[in-house]
Amino acid sequence: MYPPGCRVELEDMEADPYVKLSPGDLGTVQFVDDAGQIHVSWDCGHSLAMVFGVDHCRCVMREDRLQEILQRVQAMPFESLEKMELYITEKLSGAFPKISFQEREGQEVIADMGVAAFMKKDLGVAIQYEADSQQHIFIKKMEIQGQELERKNPFPVQKKR
Repeated sequence: MYPPGCRVELEDMEADPYVKLSPGDLGTVQFVDDAGQIHVSWDCGHSLAMVFGVDHCRCVMREDRLQEILQRVQAMPFESLEKMELYITEKLSGAFPKISFQEREGQEVIADMGVAAFMKKDLGVAIQYEADSQQHIFIKKMEIQGQELERKNPFPVQKKR
């Protein structure tokens, strides 16, 4: 239910004097340990485990859900580039509130998610499009991009001598 890289939202947490997290804060799951604790890297800069049965968060975006949204978006025509960006922002800002867009040469836009997620650093979506004579936008290709993050074993096995 909480695969590494999925985006989560804090619902409730036992008070911790060293960490200032509030319900609604977003983060990215790093791993789930053997005790069922969900280790999260929070967007505010903290890293903290959610204790099973005590703290509560909910998954707001998994990679397969992002793929579904992108497939739907790719099938839609848009009146303008601005309307396409607004639509994508509306669909993804719940999980990626820092989403921004950068236009590139050759009818390409990069949607920068503003955080690492799905085991990718600098997560973004490359959007290639074409425009008709009335400047309507038709998406040709969408591709998730980012540097693969190394999956670290949170419990390294120590060799006996």
